[in-house]
Amino acid sequence: MGNVLALKQQLLQLFHDSPTGGHSGVEITKKRLASVLYWRGLNKDVRNHVRACVVCQRYKPDSAASAGLLQPLPIPNAIWEDISMDFIEGLPKSRGKDTILVVVDRLSKYAHFLALSHPFTAAIL
Repeated sequence: MGNVLALKQQLLQLFHDSPTGGHSGVEITKKRLASVLYWRGLNKDVRNHVRACVVCQRYKPDSAASAGLLQPLPIPNAIWEDISMDFIEGLPKSRGKDTILVVVDRLSKYAHFLALSHPFTAAIL
């Protein structure tokens, strides 16, 4: 019986932990194993092996939890009441400027573009 358990463990490691196994999830590991062989309790053994895998627990994201639906932003009542801002950086220098500050009004979608050079602060604008 000990040889059977050791063989199952080796197969699970080969089909899950090895570079060719790639630490795939439960379903993919089960499909790979089932395409070659089967034993009673295969599904349970694969599930337990993947749950106990330190690499998977440490590095694999939990895809079961849903982030939920996006919530719309409220519509502004007046122009320039609500704005969005962003920087476009890493541009080639033009007249000493290499960054663009983009300011957009959320209601009218009107935009202002301000050329800046590094280093810049809010006081310099």
